[in-house]
Amino acid sequence: MVGAAGVDSELPRVLLVDDDPDVLIELCEGLAMLGLPSLTANTPVEAIDLVQRNEQLQVVVTDLQMPRIDGIELLQKLALMSRKRPLATIIITGHASLDRAVGALRLNAVDFLQKPLLPEEVAQAVRRAFSLVEDSVRQANGPAPVAEKPVARPNYLKTLVAARADRDAIFQSDLFSDPAWDMLLDLAVAEASGRPISVTSLCIASGAPTTTALRRIDELRDAGLIERRPDPADRRRIIVELTESGRQRMETFVKRQAERLGLPLD
Repeated sequence: MVGAAGVDSELPRVLLVDDDPDVLIELCEGLAMLGLPSLTANTPVEAIDLVQRNEQLQVVVTDLQMPRIDGIELLQKLALMSRKRPLATIIITGHASLDRAVGALRLNAVDFLQKPLLPEEVAQAVRRAFSLVEDSVRQANGPAPVAEKPVARPNYLKTLVAARADRDAIFQSDLFSDPAWDMLLDLAVAEASGRPISVTSLCIASGAPTTTALRRIDELRDAGLIERRPDPADRRRIIVELTESGRQRMETFVKRQAERLGLPLD
């Protein structure tokens, strides 16, 4: 199914993927009313075909639980395609697949939305994704890097996060299972990238059981390192941020590690 309904005459830059036609219709019509026309696909196979045939597509919003090729496999294929063109992905899922969202976030999904959701919530995430895509385009079109050029802070922080995944894959052990440090790193990445992160997303990205993750969030808050506030665009969503103290300490850590590696940071 392909829909391009909208109040905007521009070519749709958003692709919605879900095997539930009612969800697609509701989101497509809702986004159109908000000035975000979209294409839709019922299956990952159809989604890949649409991405290949529509160069203007920049953001893919996809469910995780789908038959045949599921959302994770779709994200893997989109990650390969994004090496040749700017492409951001947003995942949507229900309670049954919360654990699988960790894998999606590690495939560079830029946001995580939990069902049931409103078109306004999706629109906010899509606009944030557009900003990230535009940033990547500017970086790609910039002057060729030289040896002394500072490393982009978000990229450096993402490398630290990737080291966590390498550690888990190599040691294959739960020796490093406490999520507190992983949470601080994820918050630092989110802040450097200009992307707010919710309590739910932070719990999922930590890879720990939800009860454990929530307990660590409380402990980090009690330690004065993080704070929580309602999302002004959606009062149901709670945003987690580093406090000034937490930010300064992470800055000290990041700079110290970069200096040891001889890497200047921007």
